[in-house]
This record gives sequence, C-alpha cells and structure tokens, in this order.
Amino acid sequence: MSAALTNGSIQDRRGKELLDDVVRLFTDLLLASGAPLTVISDAMSKAVAGAQENSSSTTFTELGALLRDCMEVMCAWRRDIALIGDDGEPVPLAESLEDTSFEALCRKAGCKYPYSDILKALLEFGAVSIRPDGKVVSETPTFLLGRSAFGGRLATDGLLKQLEGFLQAVHRNVCSVAGNGKPKFERACTVSVAIELEPIFDRLVRSRGQEFIDSIDEWLERNSKHESASARYVELGAGAYFIDLGDRLARRR
Repeated sequence: MSAALTNGSIQDRRGKELLDDVVRLFTDLLLASGAPLTVISDAMSKAVAGAQENSSSTTFTELGALLRDCMEVMCAWRRDIALIGDDGEPVPLAESLEDTSFEALCRKAGCKYPYSDILKALLEFGAVSIRPDGKVVSETPTFLLGRSAFGGRLATDGLLKQLEGFLQAVHRNVCSVAGNGKPKFERACTVSVAIELEPIFDRLVRSRGQEFIDSIDEWLERNSKHESASARYVELGAGAYFIDLGDRLARRR
C-alpha cells in the first residue's frame, strides 16, 4: 500500500471521528435543553434533506495537513518584519527563486507540503492572488475556511475541529458531572442594532478578533516545543467568530 493511500485512509478515519464527536456533542446538548428526542430527530432530518436539496454536485475534499501549512504561511507572512510594508500589510512576493519569495516563506514556516500545492490551495480559497507581474499578494489576514471560487472545496477537517472545539467547551460546562474541575471559558454576546451598523461591527470583529487569535497563536507556537515531564500532550486552541442571526429576530415595531 502506498504512503499516499495510507495517509488518505488515516485522514478519512480522523474525519469520521471528528464528525462522530460533533454529532454526539450536539445531540447531548439538545437533549440537555429538554427538547424531545422526536423533535430533535425531525429537525435534523429536515436540515439534512434541505442541505442535500440545495447542495451542488461539487466534491468536498479534506485538506488535512495542508490546511495547517496554509494557516502557518499566512500567519508567518504577517509576523515577519522583513515582509511587511510601510502600510503594515504583507508585501507582494515573487513565487520562487528570490530570497524573499513565497517559496522561501513556506520553507521558513516549516511547511510539509510543496510551496506549489500551498499556493494552489490559497489561490482557490481566495486567500492570495497573483498580480499581472507574477507577484503573490496576500488578500486575507489568515487562511479562511470556505468554498473556493473554482470548485467548491471545503476544508472539512478544519471546519469540524472548530465545531468540535466549541461544542466540547459548551458540553463540558453544561453536561459534565459536577466536580470535574472549573468550567472552560466560553463567552458570546448578541444585541439587536440598526442594520446600517453591520459593516462597522464587521470591521471591529475582524480587527479585534485577529489581534486576539494572533496573540494566542503566538503563545501556542512559542510553547509547542516544550517537552512534557509526563510525556502527555493535549491539543489546545481558541476561536473567535462573527455572529449574524439575521433580522428575523431583530424587527422592531
């Protein structure tokens, strides 16, 4: 069996485990809310049926470790003073050969995948673009999950890990037996405001959220080399996201 096939099988199993965890945690929380099982089952069936009806024929591809490389490159680009312009934004980079090229950035970020694969993925997701002169331009503060403009690929592994991380925190705080330690931090806020303020709020969340994630990511990366005296390790992280519940709950008389 080839190494590529073996890695693919491992990623498939990991993806299924993530999905199983997300469904289990979400179901437990719904049951803890007091909703009847029949109502929960009916709601899930309708949601799946609606998603299948509205979905495209696009094949979703699990990016696995490539997702991590994409995130590392985008973060490293914004941390390297030599690659930041006078406006505080990442400078355009030649694709390869030069000392300050995109290829060199991938090496500096310790990427496992070839720079060409990383560039292709970032282009598909709109995280970078290529100017007419061939320079690679950063378009986002970091690598974002989502469908690409050219094929609808979805980074399912990263998406499920985000959902699992959030649900794990809420599940522990709501469903865990008392005495298992203090609750994990999880906070959110929503208030109805004039719809004209949404663009301002979006900019606020982007700037403050990016600062928060960058500071947490920097701490985690700095401490990732720390050896455990017990030889035990745990994957830690934090998230920040924009909440939009629409105007269906926000209409005022």
